[in-house]
Amino acid sequence: MTILVAEVDDASTQQMLAGLGAAGIACSALPPGRPPSDQVNHAGVLIADPARPGLGGLELIRSLRASGVATPILLVSALCSADQRVRGLEAGADDFLCKPYAMAELVARVRALVRRRTPPGTRRIVRVGDLAWEPVRRRVERGEARLDLTPQEFTVLTLLLERQGQIVSREDLGRTLWGGSAEQPALRSPNALDALIRRLRAKVDAPFSEPLIHTCRGQGLILEARPVRNQPSSRTRA
Repeated sequence: MTILVAEVDDASTQQMLAGLGAAGIACSALPPGRPPSDQVNHAGVLIADPARPGLGGLELIRSLRASGVATPILLVSALCSADQRVRGLEAGADDFLCKPYAMAELVARVRALVRRRTPPGTRRIVRVGDLAWEPVRRRVERGEARLDLTPQEFTVLTLLLERQGQIVSREDLGRTLWGGSAEQPALRSPNALDALIRRLRAKVDAPFSEPLIHTCRGQGLILEARPVRNQPSSRTRA
């Protein structure tokens, strides 16, 4: 499940996306204005700053809760008096974190909210072909083999799995990994992304007979199990 970030400005958004991405958490920035309820409802967690311009954090929370959205919400704010924390929680937030914060604490709180959303005794497993992904346990297996992925490799695979069967652009991969916005992606060498994708393919696809990660030239990557093509018969017709 992707984590949605509704921060107060671009710099704060980029910092948060980069920190979460480095921890292997798939995340994306929420554009200004009122987001579609379905988009938030399918997210793992929404992180919002009450000082966000336009539809601020508290207004956003009230609007979403009134629409029946149950996604866990974490408020992150520099305004941290007891009264402000109480108002945030009463508006419908599930947790409150004061700025400045340690990235490790933000990551821990996000993971705790994701676990809270998963009913006790249940395991969310996503399967694509013979690949099995358990996001809460951060476990990936293919066939009988468990894949040992770095945090960045897990982040890329998570984004591909969340959008399985859909093309994920290089720009989306870069923003998820290193932050930035649709208008101004974070600057990274294209070679860094290429190298990361090669390492991921070496673990996910190379040891197995059928690839799951496919390149759509000029568009990006897509994760899907494709039917095995029948080999042409060597016999000739009479």
